Amino acid sequence: MKPVDCRRGGIIVRFLLICVVLVVLAGFVGVNLLRNVHLRTVSHNGGDDVSLVTPAGRFHIRAHEKLDPSAVGMPVYPGARRTDQSGGAEFEWVSADGDAKGMSVAGASFITPDPPDKVIDFYRSQFSNLVVVKEKNKSVRLEYTDRGLKRIVAIREEDDGTHIGLAAIGGAAAN
Repeated sequence: MKPVDCRRGGIIVRFLLICVVLVVLAGFVGVNLLRNVHLRTVSHNGGDDVSLVTPAGRFHIRAHEKLDPSAVGMPVYPGARRTDQSGGAEFEWVSADGDAKGMSVAGASFITPDPPDKVIDFYRSQFSNLVVVKEKNKSVRLEYTDRGLKRIVAIREEDDGTHIGLAAIGGAAAN
């Protein structure tokens, strides 16, 4: 009879042992997360707030429905009417030591019967540093950045009129 070679099964035993240790470790981490991480949601007239509180800090999201773009420095084209596509959100991370980082995004969509050239002229008069970033087919995208706040004006001609998209992206303090 041949003696049994224990080395052949040693790799499989070690692999299974490592898998068991990883499963136990994942379970331990999962239980600690469930005990120490809290999710809170609050609804209000302008949207919903969501906070994720962890031992390392707090991540807070505040949603805004029907946000007024003038609140973030984006004038509405005179006579344009709002479409249903608008809103915004603020994202903020506050670490356990009190260091806060954040950014916000706001956007709104409007339509006007005026031609695109008239709309472009209006926004160029509002922002002297507005730059044409993209011009393709019947659409133009204009951008302007000031003190960490990026403003974007998208203008697109369609059969039902000129569509205007306004967006502001930047640090929460900038808005």
